[in-house]
Amino acid sequence: MMSRRDALARALRQRARRHRRRGGILMYHCISEETYDPWAICVSARAFDDQMAVLAQARAVVDLAAFAGGDAYSRTGAQLAVTFDDGYVDNLVVALPVLERYEIPATIFVIGNAVGRTREFWWDGLQRALMSGEPLPDRLDFPFGDGQRAFSVNEQPGDIEANARWRADSGEISTSRQALFRALWDAIVVLEPTEQDDAIDYVLSWAGRTSTPPTSRVAVDAEQFSRLADHPLITLGSHTLDHVSLTDLPAERQHAQISAGHRKIEELSGSRVTRFSYPYGRFDDSSLAAVRELGVDVACNSVPMPAIASDDPHALPRVQATEMDGDQFTRWLREDHGLLRGQRL
Repeated sequence: MMSRRDALARALRQRARRHRRRGGILMYHCISEETYDPWAICVSARAFDDQMAVLAQARAVVDLAAFAGGDAYSRTGAQLAVTFDDGYVDNLVVALPVLERYEIPATIFVIGNAVGRTREFWWDGLQRALMSGEPLPDRLDFPFGDGQRAFSVNEQPGDIEANARWRADSGEISTSRQALFRALWDAIVVLEPTEQDDAIDYVLSWAGRTSTPPTSRVAVDAEQFSRLADHPLITLGSHTLDHVSLTDLPAERQHAQISAGHRKIEELSGSRVTRFSYPYGRFDDSSLAAVRELGVDVACNSVPMPAIASDDPHALPRVQATEMDGDQFTRWLREDHGLLRGQRL
């Protein structure tokens, strides 16, 4: 969770950017409805349609490539690009028909080894195990990571409603499930990919949940990937081989994950890939060097602010769109980020 000092520093940086030539890169993940969504990565199909309608009415959308140079930036923040992370199947099944309706181009950053996987991403498995509202055992002995750890679950009246409202990146922890979720997330994110799978299987079994994920919460398979790759509105980018936390790896491992994931997406798509996204938004000098070595045109992180003309095109910030109707979305863009200031909607 962000400290008060960090939140203030970010607010000051955002305010300063309102007076610079700027543009917005929107970040999406899943287009689906979830009651419990700790990272706010799900946007319903209805809200997504509303948001794309706003962009279409404002004639605001540009392809992400415009952010590689100076073409996307203006004093009113009038141009925005649409991006998705991870490569969920709903990007094809739910989001693409909306993009087609409004003729909006989008970039989808795909995890190399996720294509064709039949299991859910580990963070979705953790959410399903802990935050679904179903009863949990009172104690968890977690044997993964730096030695076995024990956690207690002590449910209180009102916890279910509090968990549904809670956001893991900004909300104060007020229930034992929230504390357990955040502790396990922080422990699992730094594990090796195979260990992450083992840890999630363990937690799902402990919680009494099925190991079979919802069909809507898996990544595209090879045929679905090809349909995205061939679509005129979609440009595919890479998102590492295994969606690792790059800043928790040494430089050589970072380089291997970035380059191997990039090659995998190029092999699957049959074309050169010129876009990249840092998993969890985490990057450092070693990550930047590896991405620049690939010769990509643009790379995105997850720092929640508009991009400005002086930003490094290999470390561009993005604003994460959440569950909002069209009016809320417009106010959020204008008031929180200084975007679409010159458009009449």
